[in-house]
Amino acid sequence: MEDLFIQGTDALPTVSLKTSGEIKITGRALPEDANSFFRPVLDWLRKFSADEVNIEFNLDYFNTSVSKQLLDMFKIIENNPDNKSIKIKWMYEDGDDEMLESGEIYAEMLKRFEFTYHKYAEIVD
Repeated sequence: MEDLFIQGTDALPTVSLKTSGEIKITGRALPEDANSFFRPVLDWLRKFSADEVNIEFNLDYFNTSVSKQLLDMFKIIENNPDNKSIKIKWMYEDGDDEMLESGEIYAEMLKRFEFTYHKYAEIVD
């Protein structure tokens, strides 16, 4: 099994999936077809397992169709008993209460995930 890297754009997130258990999702997620974008990610995760899974989640925005794909992605990770420890670092911009709340909603649904929340300073263009 090899690492998977998807370079992001203005509308698509950068996704880095490493066989070592390091997973990063960064940027903005507004794909025209969320199913197509996330299909290789979900396929990779179905074959993946690690004693320790460390996820860094840092999206400044994602739409409803992406929200469903993220839940599917997280559930695949959670439902694999070979993934012993699952930690997620949920990043959100200072003042972005919706992104913080999204993380808290996922935390309620994902009992095996250990969530930590990290606020960063607002980015001014």
